[in-house]
Amino acid sequence: MRTILVPTDFSKPSKNAAYYALHMAQALKANIDLCYAFNLPTESPMLGQVSWALYDYPALQEENSKELRKLVKTLEEKGNTIWGVNAFPFHPSIYYTCEAGDVVQVINNTAINNKTLLVVMGMTGAGKLSRFFFGSNSLKMINNTQHPLLLVPQNHKYKKLEKIAFATDLSKKDIKIAQALVKFAKYFDAELLITHIIQSTNDVMEDTAYEHKKKVFLKALDGKVCYNCIYSENIDYGLDILKNKDIDILVMGHDHRSFLEKFTKSSHAATQAAELEIPLLIIPEIDQLFF
Repeated sequence: MRTILVPTDFSKPSKNAAYYALHMAQALKANIDLCYAFNLPTESPMLGQVSWALYDYPALQEENSKELRKLVKTLEEKGNTIWGVNAFPFHPSIYYTCEAGDVVQVINNTAINNKTLLVVMGMTGAGKLSRFFFGSNSLKMINNTQHPLLLVPQNHKYKKLEKIAFATDLSKKDIKIAQALVKFAKYFDAELLITHIIQSTNDVMEDTAYEHKKKVFLKALDGKVCYNCIYSENIDYGLDILKNKDIDILVMGHDHRSFLEKFTKSSHAATQAAELEIPLLIIPEIDQLFF
């Protein structure tokens, strides 16, 4: 069964992401796997601390599993409230994984063991995005995720998806991502907005090579697709323009990781992105997308 993996630390942002994932799972006909990674006490060869860490493992796992079971129950009750208690419409089954170890490694290992569609994580809301990206676990996930990663702002509530924007340079390798996104958008009867942010003053709209490139890209897509070209001094200004297009999710491919990393170095870029206040879907460079 297809799965949406939701890492949690029981914080408000992660719980909000779990609620968002519940709606996504229902639309995508997927189950949910909550994932919690915990640290063992610092291991040291002195005073037998290694033995104590191993001894404490079952107790720590059970303690954290209790919290996960509470969250499972909360999500199940929320689903029953929204869709009723009957099997129709589809109700996502909710499971959980609780393991000790590095957060990113536990997330990726858990995702590999399931047919994971995407990983859904919470992030701090507007004004604190730079701190979020400085967080080691979040930044590691952006750089090392092996599955599509959906980042949900803390205060963003789910609403039916109507427009999904994919920021692309119209390269051939992005066609594969766009084709997968068309399938993804169909589950919500949403429109895919192919968005090219151009950081040049050249009038490429009249350039024959550019027109051919655009035609080849769009011809490969079959579904509710439209095209939008934004001229901008830089990408973050372009995204600032894009946010006024009433989009519900912004998608960026692996080639934009360097742009994401600028958030940690540029307060202006962080402010621009934080004001977007919509989920951000990052597609890594992988062989297969399960949408």
